[in-house]
Amino acid sequence: MKINKINYRLTFADGAERQFELHLRADSLVPVGWVPSKPPQWAALQNHQCKNCPLSSDKSPYCPAALNLAKLAEQSRDLDMLDSVTLKVLMSGRVVALSTTVQKAIGSFIGLLLATSDCPHAAFFRPLARFHMPLASEAETMYRAASSYLLAQTFRQESGQEARFDLDGVVEIYQNLEIVNTALVSRLKASGEGELLAQCMMEWGMLSGMFPLRLDGLLKELRPLFSAYLPD
Repeated sequence: MKINKINYRLTFADGAERQFELHLRADSLVPVGWVPSKPPQWAALQNHQCKNCPLSSDKSPYCPAALNLAKLAEQSRDLDMLDSVTLKVLMSGRVVALSTTVQKAIGSFIGLLLATSDCPHAAFFRPLARFHMPLASEAETMYRAASSYLLAQTFRQESGQEARFDLDGVVEIYQNLEIVNTALVSRLKASGEGELLAQCMMEWGMLSGMFPLRLDGLLKELRPLFSAYLPD
């Protein structure tokens, strides 16, 4: 079984380091050895369950997104989100190094964890996890999400399924993700164990809420770059 490793290494001003390493099956991007064998009680599905969650506790006793966040919550609880760090992300064939804060670094890792969880609403972002871009800007994330969605519609069309080539579908995906983010923040705050993650997700989740409002502007900004596809 081929494994893709993604290592987040935070180096603080005093030289101290904190690392978070995620192992993913190359064929499915399912995490290997990441989900705790004994999940915390706050990860139970019915604990602040998302109002748009299609899962039932008899088949899924734990929230898939919370399961992927549980280990990170435990490993990061002593960090100060405002601390400045040098973030180095090691991926297959690539190293990305940036100066940032703990909040933004952890927020980027949270995005990776959600996209590789079994949450039905976050699963749409798994292709983005395959081409993970640490600390992606709002415009970069929106472009990647829209491109991934349109490629998915091509796959649906090729397999004889209904395809939607407008972007209303990706807006709906982000609207559902915003509900997931809000419920996860409530879950983490109520647990008393994930305050840092809750704060990181509040900033990370702003993109979900702003996506529908910012999409039209981004499309207008990008349209001239596609002039080769739009001959007069």
